[in-house]
Amino acid sequence: MPRSRMLWRTLAPVVAVLLVTAACQQASPSQVYTGVQARTPIEKIGQNGDMKNFELVGWNPLKSDKFDLPRGMNGGITAAGNCVYVGSSIAQEPAVVLDVSDVTKPVVVGSVPGIPGKGMGIEAIEAVPDLGLLAASARAGRVYPGTKAVAMTDADKRVGAAIYDISDCKKPVMVAKIDVGNEFVHYMTLWRDPKKADRVMLSVTFNDGVPADGVDIRVYDLTGCPKSCNPKLAGEWGLRAQLGIPAQVTVKYEGGTRVDNTQTHDVTWSLDGTRMHLAQTKYGYMQIDSSAIAEGRPCKVEAAQSKDAVGHCITVLPNSRPLAAFGVEVANVHGVVQVPGRPYVLLQHEGHSCPFGGITIAYVGTDGFSAYDRQTSTLTAQGGTTVGSFRGDLMPRNVGTFALPEQNPDRCPKPGDQMPQFTGSTGIYGVDVMRSSKTVHNAIAFPDIAFATWYGGGLRAIDITNPMTPFELGFFFNKPVPEVRWCSESAAGPCDKAEVDAEGQVIRVKQLLPPDVFARSYPIVVKGYVMYADENSGLYVLKYTGPHADELPKTGICISHNPSTAALGYEPCAPYKPVK
Repeated sequence: MPRSRMLWRTLAPVVAVLLVTAACQQASPSQVYTGVQARTPIEKIGQNGDMKNFELVGWNPLKSDKFDLPRGMNGGITAAGNCVYVGSSIAQEPAVVLDVSDVTKPVVVGSVPGIPGKGMGIEAIEAVPDLGLLAASARAGRVYPGTKAVAMTDADKRVGAAIYDISDCKKPVMVAKIDVGNEFVHYMTLWRDPKKADRVMLSVTFNDGVPADGVDIRVYDLTGCPKSCNPKLAGEWGLRAQLGIPAQVTVKYEGGTRVDNTQTHDVTWSLDGTRMHLAQTKYGYMQIDSSAIAEGRPCKVEAAQSKDAVGHCITVLPNSRPLAAFGVEVANVHGVVQVPGRPYVLLQHEGHSCPFGGITIAYVGTDGFSAYDRQTSTLTAQGGTTVGSFRGDLMPRNVGTFALPEQNPDRCPKPGDQMPQFTGSTGIYGVDVMRSSKTVHNAIAFPDIAFATWYGGGLRAIDITNPMTPFELGFFFNKPVPEVRWCSESAAGPCDKAEVDAEGQVIRVKQLLPPDVFARSYPIVVKGYVMYADENSGLYVLKYTGPHADELPKTGICISHNPSTAALGYEPCAPYKPVK
């Protein structure tokens, strides 16, 4: 045998090991984590924020008129023309108007007239820009411990929404108040008829109390508003009213008892108005029939009182089934956002106890689904009789889930941990996971990307190209302001004693803990920029720079949850339309 061959036989095993080792090293996965990002601790967030695939373009801390401090307790958000409106969660502060002609320098230019004792636009403030129409929910504002609620008239106690003329977007003029029949209004949404531009419906839901009549939803016709504004009741519905389901359902299990609210948190209309997507507090997601209102047919306005009732403006869909709440069911469905051009909706599940709530992506298509027939070895179109076929509107299916690391049940603090006084925790996120809720709140969706606010988890960009495997594309964690005028929610810890003036009116309530990240409003897109309101730190304007950035229109306004309002016949904006 030649010497070269003998040498090769001697060295071959060594060379093989080296080659395998090199191949394994090259094929080994990167040690850089690229999954969903846990929220950065506040002390490590830079002055301009901590971010991935976002750029901070503009910011306004929304300072109070009476103190040189950010006011805090900011509410919902909407836009019209060059104006952005940010609501207030307390009666002591008004909703404000900002000029965003220069998005790098949003400037407060006025306020929205309010109703004494009400938080205007606590979560819901919405506009129909080309009609010059603005609507704001009117909800009892927060009452701080040791203080009295701001006085209001008996008539105003039942006002659940106010309508404004914003022909001059910087100077809203109140033109109508809507008496919604009780004091329990929680949320408000709009729908505009894509076939009749001046026909607008306003829906309110009741989740701040238990109405005696069992009504969850009331719809008001705003046709003619704001110029000739006389809102009329157009329909009402209730899960308890029609199906007799009690307002609270008690479930006993080994080791305890669970009591769940069964009321409707809020609704999103389909683009054509024939369906309402319901966000139920216990039963999750379902659709109901609002086609009589959408099509302008004569119908019974009062709520149906039985499953088989006919002729009502709003009613249940026969043979429909709800989709259960998120994950371990610690959260109710808070909002429903339609994915344009695709048969899916995003369900935001709000839950304030660890492991909090996240996003479910549900299939809601009405046709085109195929099922495999084993007997004939063929694919049968939607509507067939084979096992596996279904209509997503009647039987919605969970196809994907997106959540934060802090939402894993095994990472929650363990029993015995105290918030916020404790200094250590058996949970890996320690104090921070209990300091502020890591629940999702609101979202906006484009065909392949969604943006969602996540309370203490900041703003997230989510790839939904494949709804079964959503993943994070980017995040923005703002640096919280050091102090606010009005004590926030649980992230503040116990509020300090209220400061009052000579007349006994509360003028400030300090936080005992520094403000936290509190991304709470719906994200909106204005001139191609993503905007949202942090409850503590004000309005943020961001440029998204990651994948699918081309789906954000560079002009106009994009607003989800209120079909056809930003652009007639579209949601969230042109050129996007949800599947019927």
